[in-house]
Amino acid sequence: MCVVLRENCFTGEKKIRDTPKAWSAGLAPMNSPAHSRLPSKETISDYLSVTKPAIAGLNVFVGVATMLLAVGLHLLNAYSLLLLVGAGFLAAGGAGALNCFIERRTDARMDRTRSRAIPSGRISARGALVLGVVFSTLGILLATFLNGLTAAFIGLGVFWYVFIYTVWLKPRTKWNIVIGGAAGSFSALAGWAAVTGSISTVAFLVALLIFLWTPGHFWGLALAKSSEYASVNVPMLPVVDGARTSAVYTALSNLALFPFTLALFALTASTENVLAVGVLGVALIAFNARFLAANLKMIKNPVPINAWRVFKMSISYLFVILLMLVAAHLF
Repeated sequence: MCVVLRENCFTGEKKIRDTPKAWSAGLAPMNSPAHSRLPSKETISDYLSVTKPAIAGLNVFVGVATMLLAVGLHLLNAYSLLLLVGAGFLAAGGAGALNCFIERRTDARMDRTRSRAIPSGRISARGALVLGVVFSTLGILLATFLNGLTAAFIGLGVFWYVFIYTVWLKPRTKWNIVIGGAAGSFSALAGWAAVTGSISTVAFLVALLIFLWTPGHFWGLALAKSSEYASVNVPMLPVVDGARTSAVYTALSNLALFPFTLALFALTASTENVLAVGVLGVALIAFNARFLAANLKMIKNPVPINAWRVFKMSISYLFVILLMLVAAHLF
């Protein structure tokens, strides 16, 4: 919700009187209680930050990409697209806010996260909780205007991320992100269901792509910040098994994406424009090779800077791979 504040100025003999009557006309002075209740731009920005917009955006992108793989561009209608985007951002943003609420005490003790809006005291924990519940609920309800299956997948994604991963797995096991990574897979299933009302083999394979990508992505971050996770007793893989072993697991997880993305590309690519699809296929192989090289460098020298590079590359990796899959399918 956007709040717009208007200030009217009169010159000459006309003056605004500082009275309740003037306040009722929307002319309250800047130091009045009416103005003090309005949230500042900084406060609005802080509340939006706990929704983790980048993560929400990636989830929405996965859903939209899967929609395009399902029906193509010519059959995709604006109504379904806008509903999925809105529902996806609300639900994923709500889940992010609930994650920030649940992990607020841990965040306050880690250098990477102590400046976030809740630990730093810029917004209240209760406010983030309310925001998370409201956004998640609205997202699921909005998805029902598409169909029940889409709403179910979006609801499962919220439940899995908040309760299965954040509350149950993350503080208890080094394999937390392996199982918890299924939360992102529901975005792909929701995208397919939004335009077909069903699921298919391709939908499951895209969901599996997200599932396979997630551990290597988060292990790269955990390896780069392992000392911080250790300081708050969060049993991420690098904390439990050490840097070298974790680097190998991370690289193996990412290596599995190479043949899988090639197979998925071959399955979904159009056969009408062989030249364009062939160029995209070569680009996909080259991009995978570059990602693999970064992982091999991390195995050779598992220091935080190499792990951080793999983590950052993995973000663009998923975006680029999905973009290539969609482009090859549309051709």
